[in-house]
Amino acid sequence: MYILANWKNKLSSESSKRLAEGIYSRLVHQYLNIEIVIFPDDISLLGVKSILDSLSIVKIGAQDGPMDKTSSLTGSISASNLSKFCDYVLLGHSERRAILGETNEMVALKATEAIELGLVPVICVTKGNGTAFDPYSGIKAQLESIHDHIRRQGKYLIAYEPTDAIGTGISADTEEVKNTAETIRKMVSAIQGSSDIPVLYGGSVNAKNVSSFLSLEGIDGVLVGGESLTVDSFLKIVKKASDPQNLK
Repeated sequence: MYILANWKNKLSSESSKRLAEGIYSRLVHQYLNIEIVIFPDDISLLGVKSILDSLSIVKIGAQDGPMDKTSSLTGSISASNLSKFCDYVLLGHSERRAILGETNEMVALKATEAIELGLVPVICVTKGNGTAFDPYSGIKAQLESIHDHIRRQGKYLIAYEPTDAIGTGISADTEEVKNTAETIRKMVSAIQGSSDIPVLYGGSVNAKNVSSFLSLEGIDGVLVGGESLTVDSFLKIVKKASDPQNLK
């Protein structure tokens, strides 16, 4: 079971440290079968890692990664540096696709680079340009691009993000999420011959609705946004996730 916290660019470096310290001081239980991954902004990576490093169930992730280890790109952090501080990297978030124009090819190249350096990519997918005839065609294109580059060379996670649930406070319909997760697994199986890739849901997740998503067949965790920005709200989600009925 994966509980991922995307802090985006909402916090200062000092606020990030205080939040990490709050999680450290109150995460007293070593929950079984749960892996928590915190994604601070780049400036806060080292500080947050130094605070949470001794908690075995907490890992650190970067919110983006470079496409090429050898190129020189202003404003980018090298993959070799990221791999010193991180275990995971978040790629293809819907905000970056929509605002910065990141393509399936770019996301797949970043995933390849991450895997080669021992990082676990969390690859966000959305229905995007799906059609009324085939609403899943956008997801299929994203998954095919990933497979064309990384195939079976390393571990990765898929996070399904309905765009109308990102930052709106209105989560997706659970039946729709269940059907989409099932479709993703079938697509992955058809593309690479195996459906054992963890699938997560992300979109206005909170303590009140998290159990309804984690209990769904085919969902292996959640990607939390705004509710991960305070200790109380985030640890309520972790506690709900630790309920035996949600552990698979």
